[in-house]
Amino acid sequence: MNCIPAHARKFTAILLTVCVSGCLSHEGIYLPGCVAFAGDKITLGDGRFHWEKFTDEVVVDDDGNIVNQFPGYPMYGSYQTDGQMLHMETESGDTMPSMYLHRHDGQHYLLTAEENALWESSGRYADCTLQINPETGN
Repeated sequence: MNCIPAHARKFTAILLTVCVSGCLSHEGIYLPGCVAFAGDKITLGDGRFHWEKFTDEVVVDDDGNIVNQFPGYPMYGSYQTDGQMLHMETESGDTMPSMYLHRHDGQHYLLTAEENALWESSGRYADCTLQINPETGN
């Protein structure tokens, strides 16, 4: 026999679902929110990040070898959140500039300090701000 009333069980289940989804809501693959021929791809999940840079431009040296345009990338490491702040540390112990997690109109954004300042001053996001794809959740 269950001693907890049905409405209390339902409320508890809803509250737990909201808490869990709120904690995990920042996880996913962040890509530019526009068609971009160069930019960043940042994946967040389980306290780990994977940061890649991409471009459609191919640079070759005098010998015809493809030049790595983004030395040091991809980067891997751990992250922690503190409210809206995202703090990342690479596997080698380097601290990355903090970023800002936003949720607006059901969309998840990842902003640099400059993009966050624009949001705070104007209420608008910069062009091509990193975001989780709303159609796939990635």
